[in-house]
Amino acid sequence: MCAQEAMNLPGRLVTVEGIDRAGKSSVLKGLTSLLRDYCRVPIVLCGELCSPLAPIIHDMLQKGSSAFLKTFLFASDRAWTYEAECLPALRRGELVLWDRYVDSAIAYRATELSKSVSLIDLDFVREINRPFVKPDLVICIDISVEVSIQRARSVGSREPYDRAFLEMVRAEYQKLSSQGEYCIINGEQPIDDVRLAVAKAIQTRLKDLFL
Repeated sequence: MCAQEAMNLPGRLVTVEGIDRAGKSSVLKGLTSLLRDYCRVPIVLCGELCSPLAPIIHDMLQKGSSAFLKTFLFASDRAWTYEAECLPALRRGELVLWDRYVDSAIAYRATELSKSVSLIDLDFVREINRPFVKPDLVICIDISVEVSIQRARSVGSREPYDRAFLEMVRAEYQKLSSQGEYCIINGEQPIDDVRLAVAKAIQTRLKDLFL
């Protein structure tokens, strides 16, 4: 896809970001039904780890891996979904809702690269992800690291990142929020309230798509 086409895509892309256990996937599960009756165009859900590479990446996260390898694998996973589902929907003029997009790569790799020596730097991560079209709206569901840890414990989940790491990732998201079309939502509210806040933000920012 050339740069000119990226500028002329009739569809809209909304991405949902946040640290682990922020509730991104839970919010998106019911979001389509909230928006569908008022949206003028079809809604398509996309997300991270939806490609055939997902089992490999899940295994890698549990065993540990380098920022170098993660950069390529997550970008490949994203590229598969982008070409197969997202880009066709944007060309058709539809609304795409994406669970974790390029900013997750920036936030997580920036944290990893600050903690260890690597074959790559953050500029390299940005360049690998440059071909992906920029979202029209980024919604960051913000929770404290303490809440993230509590939620993981409540479901007996073995998380790949510790408290200090997640604090740094949250700080990276806060930096990114000052640079683009960001909307910060308090993710520590009841899930139905978070979902309603996200729906309202989308309808407010993308008014032309709704009745």
